[in-house]
Amino acid sequence: MYWALTAFRLLPEFRRLEAEVQEHLKDELSALLERWGGRGIALYSLVGFSGEADLLLFQQAEDPRAFPLLQKELHRTRMLGFLVPEGRFLDRGEGSPEGEALLLLPFGLEGEAEGLRVLRGEALALVEGPLERLFPLFLREGGYLGLKKAPREALDEL
Repeated sequence: MYWALTAFRLLPEFRRLEAEVQEHLKDELSALLERWGGRGIALYSLVGFSGEADLLLFQQAEDPRAFPLLQKELHRTRMLGFLVPEGRFLDRGEGSPEGEALLLLPFGLEGEAEGLRVLRGEALALVEGPLERLFPLFLREGGYLGLKKAPREALDEL
C-alpha cells in the first residue's frame, strides 16, 4: 500500500477575503474532498498544534499513480491557491489511520509507543490514538499532530 501525506499552511491573504468568498472557496474544496472520501482520503486539522501547517491530507492507494489524480483536481480549486504545501511525504506501509487523532513522524519512530497504534512505513511512521496519549509523544518526537475532521469541519477551523 502507498501513502501520500501533504501538510498545508493557509496563507494570511485568505483571511482578508470577504466572508462570503471564503465560504464559497471552502465549499468548493470540501465538495471535492467529500467526493474522494471513499478512496482512502482523510483530512486532519493541525490548527492549534503546529505553527508550520494547518491541514494534513492523507491519501492511500494501491498504485502510486493514483496520487496525481487527486492533486490535479485539487489544483483546479481556487482554495488551493491559498493553501501552500509545507511538506509532502510519500511512503509504502500497511494499514490506514482509523482513530480521532494522528501523529505523523516524517523520519520514523525510534522505539515503541505503548498503548498507541503505530503504522510503520519504510521511512515515516503514523501513530494514532487518543490525543492525550499522542501529545507527550508529539512533544518528544516532533512531527505533525492533528485531529481527524470531516472536510468542511476542518476548513471551518482555518
